[in-house]
Amino acid sequence: MRVKMSLLIGVVALMLSSCASLYDHYTYTETIATKIQTLSLIDHSDEAYTLHRTEIIALQNQLQKMLAYEEGKAKNDITIRMWRLLNNDEKLIKSYLALWEEKGTLSPVFIGEAKPQIEEAFDILIAYEEKKDKEAAATMTDFINTLKK
Repeated sequence: MRVKMSLLIGVVALMLSSCASLYDHYTYTETIATKIQTLSLIDHSDEAYTLHRTEIIALQNQLQKMLAYEEGKAKNDITIRMWRLLNNDEKLIKSYLALWEEKGTLSPVFIGEAKPQIEEAFDILIAYEEKKDKEAAATMTDFINTLKK
């Protein structure tokens, strides 16, 4: 009986430790914070870029920080791919910021078209971090592959 109980406790402990390694609270909360920071900045992109330079630099630093953090974790390829996409100068956020800098201000129509795409990227990443299941991984992989084309 004692051996069975010890074995059961060992199995439960192993299961809990393996589950804990999948979910990263820091990644989850920082991804949500980065999403809020990004969408808030997009809401102001109908104003002069120069007025928001400090916030833009802070967002760019946050994106780079998250990529560096994720690259430091093992068995994290899909999350790294998504953060690389978010940091790509030709895709999503970085291209949006570059266009804003180039134009000075962006039109409400353009903002209304671009914002949902960027928000979707974060929503997919957050859903993956919450679940870390095959369905969420497939959704994120499909999103990444669609944007790579």
